[in-house]
Amino acid sequence: MNREEVFRHFKNEIYEPLKHRMLFALEASFQNRKHALAKTFCNSLEQIFEKVKLMQQEGDKHALGYISYSMLRTELANGRATYLVEAMDKRWFMDRHTCRDTYDAEWAFCYLDEWETELSKHAKKYGGRIGLDDIQRMKLHVAVYIHQYIIALARFSITEEWLDEIQFAHEIQLEDVFELRIGEYLDQSEVVYKRDVRIKNSTMIKDWLEEKKPYDYIHEVFRKIDGSQGNYERIRLQYADLSESSFINGVFTVGNLIGSCWNKACLIEADFSDCLIQEACFEKANLRGTSFRDAVAVPGIYQSERWERPGFQPVSFAGADLTGAKFQGAYLQNADFTGAILQGADFIGAAIEGACFKGAVLDGTRFSLGMHPVARDLTSFG
Repeated sequence: MNREEVFRHFKNEIYEPLKHRMLFALEASFQNRKHALAKTFCNSLEQIFEKVKLMQQEGDKHALGYISYSMLRTELANGRATYLVEAMDKRWFMDRHTCRDTYDAEWAFCYLDEWETELSKHAKKYGGRIGLDDIQRMKLHVAVYIHQYIIALARFSITEEWLDEIQFAHEIQLEDVFELRIGEYLDQSEVVYKRDVRIKNSTMIKDWLEEKKPYDYIHEVFRKIDGSQGNYERIRLQYADLSESSFINGVFTVGNLIGSCWNKACLIEADFSDCLIQEACFEKANLRGTSFRDAVAVPGIYQSERWERPGFQPVSFAGADLTGAKFQGAYLQNADFTGAILQGADFIGAAIEGACFKGAVLDGTRFSLGMHPVARDLTSFG
């Protein structure tokens, strides 16, 4: 075989199978340890906030506009899973008042080290035609997949309530628009949390949303606006924040709402039929008469035979008013309905395995035969 054929064989027979096995192992570890990992991640944020507090007290730091976590490839190449944490004002990387810390992501990248070791063992079978430099390039390429778990952890860890408490406790000055971003050093980064307290014009926002731009609304903040009666069919609102907003009779059918936040929103008789709502949060929302027919909120790895991204967290309706809501045909495995009002809600044909109905009001709620939660082992819902 020539070199090209050797690499093709190695990739198909060794590289790809070991990569997927490694990523599934990391997925299982992440899901089992995510609460403890979130506590450690929040501790790293508190550390940088403490440094910012001292700098702001001394007049050496303006209001924060950004905190970024950057993967360092040079560190990875040297066997260290160190992320650079930087706190910056609204000038972002042009901020000359350096405020830095580090975050140790060994919990995730240790799987990459083990994969590299395994890969190197198999490479020896190819008679020296796959060298250490080749393995190193493969490692840095696969690091991008591990990096996705740092993003997933940050999203899982940071809540508005937690940030408000930390900001108050540390007396941190934040810009009206503040972002927590994770990426590579001086390269592309992704928003994992955005806070925007500017007052918005509901009419302008509604008109803009009804344009249904392909990528413009992802990660955006649309809090406390009135978009009622709007037609938002097929809209993409991944990880957007629409908390405390009003979208009465809004049409969101076939929309991509993965990771979107609708806490305390008024969504009476809105239509979320056929929407993707993995990781979405509708806690304490008014969802009376709302339709989630055929909506998809499958948690975990979407296609169990192939890793494509970190597994989704379950959708949450905790504390929501879902009186008369329609869930026929929806996929709602492990969904959280803790304390929700579900009087007259319809779950006929819905997949609700593992869903939590603890403390929920179920008077007149319709379930498929054999699927009523009261008739099942309630320990699985705690």
